[in-house]
Amino acid sequence: MKDVIIIGAGIAGLSAGFELYKNNIDFQILEPSNRAGGVIETRQIGDYLIEGGPNTFSSLSKEILELVRELGIEDLLQEASPKAKKRYIYRNNQLMLVPSGLKEFIKTDVLSKEGKTTLLEELLIKKEEKEETVQDFVERRFGREVLKNFIQPFLNGVYAGDVQKLSANAVFPRLKSLESKYRSVLLGMFLSSDFRKSFKGLSLYSFIYGMETLPDAINNKLKNKITLNANNIEISRAKDFYIVNFKVNNKTINYTANSILFAIPAYAISKYAYLLPKNVTSEITQIEYAPIATVVHAIDKSKIGALQGELNGFGYLCTKEPHRKLLGTVWTSSIFPNRAPENKVLLTSYIGGALYKKIADQTEEEIISLTAKEVAETMQISDIGSLETIYIKVHTNAIPQYNLGHPERIKHIEELMNKNTGLFFTGNYLYGISINDTIKTSKSAVEKIKRFLDITVKKQEALVTHP
Repeated sequence: MKDVIIIGAGIAGLSAGFELYKNNIDFQILEPSNRAGGVIETRQIGDYLIEGGPNTFSSLSKEILELVRELGIEDLLQEASPKAKKRYIYRNNQLMLVPSGLKEFIKTDVLSKEGKTTLLEELLIKKEEKEETVQDFVERRFGREVLKNFIQPFLNGVYAGDVQKLSANAVFPRLKSLESKYRSVLLGMFLSSDFRKSFKGLSLYSFIYGMETLPDAINNKLKNKITLNANNIEISRAKDFYIVNFKVNNKTINYTANSILFAIPAYAISKYAYLLPKNVTSEITQIEYAPIATVVHAIDKSKIGALQGELNGFGYLCTKEPHRKLLGTVWTSSIFPNRAPENKVLLTSYIGGALYKKIADQTEEEIISLTAKEVAETMQISDIGSLETIYIKVHTNAIPQYNLGHPERIKHIEELMNKNTGLFFTGNYLYGISINDTIKTSKSAVEKIKRFLDITVKKQEALVTHP
């Protein structure tokens, strides 16, 4: 009998498996597709190294960096160019630098004088303890300009979400905590040494051979603990354990296990609704996902008109302008060397999201055409034909939306994990959507599994001693 069966070999399942491996707990990971790693996917296409999923992680990513050390792949880390700390917002038909310090903030045109004054008046706003949407929270504390020109574009890049639906308590827990403790978020930022330290010396990282280096290293470490092409996975509950049946190349395989760890997206868990209490099933299926298309272009540097062709920065995010479907574009070749030939620029664009779900229904040709048109507009490229499409990937269910009520939904899932039924959950739909958040969530789930297995072993020993 296995101690744990993990369903899913994305970074959530892989990192959970590695934690179990370190603790000498017997497990097996079942992955329906033919590869491990999930959405973290790096491809070498001709002279270009492109990412189909996440591009970077920050020096704040303690769990990732710890995992990197444990896997012995520190020498493969690649730090981003210091220039990548520059970020831009596209509004009023131009790219505008996001201020990173007080002097830049005073001079910036991203906010009007009235917008800056309203922002500073945040010091006088009373705190609000109840859950509220991002829009309500930001407008109440900082004003509409900050919402429109900073927060909505920022959340385009992180959640591709709708500020009228996203929960401020789930999306900005640290800011809500500062408000609760100091009454003012700005005052809290200034007085909280932990908050200030967390952003000191912030750097971005990837790997020399791309982000897929991380899941590949875990995959190589676990080897025969991962079963790919595991289809028709069925789970049934026996008296005090689980029976898992599945097929690989039409051959039926079965395991018995003390516990199950679901490391799959929330929408995929509905297949196993019969194992869960109705209220938990309802909470999980209410978690929405936003569709996103990733489109990678290459272009000659000389063809770019924006910023005089000097793309010294990470990229830009778009404000919610009329008819703007583009969420933003990452200047991949400006962040890391050796991602494109010397005379070329590699652009990774994201289009769609919660405010343009129609992207999931369009053909690849339509998406490529739409993306090229908007990239050309935002980056002042007069010859749209000079944009060479290198790669496209449409993610129908890309990013879980932490909409209003999310903290309560997760509370119910937590309660189920604590009831010692042997069912556990991990993934980016719980406590954060970043790779680091997902790894942290998986480590927490493994701690719960360890406690559950200790109780199970004690029960089994008691039965042997007192049958």
